[in-house]
Amino acid sequence: MAQRRRSEYATRDLTQGSIPKNLWFLGWPQIVSGAAHAIDLAADLFWAGFLGSRSVAAVGVAQSWVQFFNTARMGLDTSARAMVSRAVGADDLPLANHIARQAVFINVTVSVIVMGFGVLLSDWLLRILGVTQAVVDDGTAYQQWRFLGFFWFAMNQLGGNLLQAGGDSLTPMKAQLVTRGLHLVLSPILVFGWLGLPALGVSGTAIATSIAQIVGTYMNFQALYLGTSKLHLTLENFTIDWPVVIQQIKIGTPAAIAGAERSAAQVILVGLAAPFGATGLAVYSITQRIQMFGGFGSQGLAMAGGVIVGQSLGAGQPARAKATIWWALALVAGVQMVICSLMFLFPDAVIFLFSREADVIEMGIPWLRIEAFGYMLFAAGNTLAQCLNTAGETMVPMWSTLGTLWGVQQPVAILLTGSAVTWDVAGQSFAIPGLWNIGILGTPIAIMVAAGMRLGILFGYFLWGPWWKKEVLVRPAAYVGAH
Repeated sequence: MAQRRRSEYATRDLTQGSIPKNLWFLGWPQIVSGAAHAIDLAADLFWAGFLGSRSVAAVGVAQSWVQFFNTARMGLDTSARAMVSRAVGADDLPLANHIARQAVFINVTVSVIVMGFGVLLSDWLLRILGVTQAVVDDGTAYQQWRFLGFFWFAMNQLGGNLLQAGGDSLTPMKAQLVTRGLHLVLSPILVFGWLGLPALGVSGTAIATSIAQIVGTYMNFQALYLGTSKLHLTLENFTIDWPVVIQQIKIGTPAAIAGAERSAAQVILVGLAAPFGATGLAVYSITQRIQMFGGFGSQGLAMAGGVIVGQSLGAGQPARAKATIWWALALVAGVQMVICSLMFLFPDAVIFLFSREADVIEMGIPWLRIEAFGYMLFAAGNTLAQCLNTAGETMVPMWSTLGTLWGVQQPVAILLTGSAVTWDVAGQSFAIPGLWNIGILGTPIAIMVAAGMRLGILFGYFLWGPWWKKEVLVRPAAYVGAH
C-alpha cells in the first residue's frame, strides 16, 4: 500500500534551527489540543450544573478517581516519549518503532486491568471518600461508564504521545479536536434525552466520552500504521521484547507514582471538602477543572519542550536541551501571566460557566483568586517536570512531587481547614486538628504553597543536576519488524 503524503511534521529535524520556532512549531498544536481537552473536561461539569450542585459534586468526585488511575498509567506514556524521542534524535527510526510497539503492548495490558477494576468497584471507590449517599447514587453510574471507556481513552492518549515523540503534533491535534467536538455534540443529547433518546443524566456525558475516544484512537493509530509520521508501526512478526518492556517500566514507574500520588492527594482533598456539603464539593470540583484553563498553553509548550529535549539529547546536544528548557519556561511564564490575571480579576464570570448557584459562586470567588497564583507556579513546575521526565530523569520529579504533596500540601490543608473538625471515611469518623479556622479556603492556600516549593526544587535540580546524562535506550540485537 502506498504511503500517504508526509507533512513537515514527519520530516522536520527538531535538533536543528531556531529553538523558539521549533517550540512553537511543535507546541501550538498541543496548545490547541490542551484547550480542547480542558473544554471537554469542563463540559461534563457544565451540563451537570443544569442538574444541580449534587450532580456537579458527583461528576467531580468520580472524575478524581478516573484521573487517579489515568495519571498512573500516563507514567508509561512518559517513558515511551522519553525513549522514542531519544531514538528519533539519534536517527534510529527502527529502534523508535520497536520501542513504540512495546509501549502499545504495555498500555493495552494495563488499561484492560484498570477498566475491569474500576467498573467492579466504582460504588466502593466513592463510598470510601465519605461523600453523601446522594452523591454516591449520582456518581456510581457515571464513573462506571467512564471506566468502561478507559481503554479507548488510554489508547487515544498513547497514540498521540507516540506521534508527538516522533515530532508530529499535528495529527494528535486533529484527533483531539474530532474527539472533543464529537463529545460536546453527543453529551447534551444523551444527558437531556434530545432527539427522542432517553435522558441519561450525567451518565450521558460518560457514554459520549467513550464513543468519541474510539474515533480519536482510530485517527492516531491510522497515522502510526500508515507511516504518515516518522514512526511506522506494523503488526508483522511482533514479539514481546522484555528488556525494552522492563526499561519502559523502570523509567515510567517514578512518573506513574508521581502522577498517582498527585491524584491521590486530590482525592484526599475531596474528603476534606466533603464536610462542607455539596457546595464545598462543587467548588472544589469546579476549580480543579478551571486549573486546566489556568494551565492553558503551558502543558502544550511543556510537552513540546520535552520532545525537543529528548531528541536533542539523542543527537548528542545537551547544550541545546538546556536552552530549550529556558525558552519553554520563558514562554510559559508570559502566557500564564495573562491568563491567571484574567482569572483573578473576573473569578465570578469564570465560575458562572459551571454553576449558577449563588452559594457556589460566593464560596468559589476567593478560592479561585488564591488558586490563580498557584496555577502560575504549578505551570512552571510542570514545564520543568515534563522536560526532565522526557530526558529520562523521572526520579527527581517524583520525589519533589511526593515531598511537597505529603510533606506540605496535605498537612497544611488539614491544619488550615479548621472548621472541618471530623472526616467521615467508610463509616468511620476521624478528628482533624485545625489552626486559625480558615475553613475550606485552607485548601487552595495549601495547593499554592506546595506548588511554589515544588517549583523551587525542580528549578534547583535543573540548574545543578546531571539530568542530561541519563541513559534511556536499550538496544536489542535486532529490531523485529523494523522498517
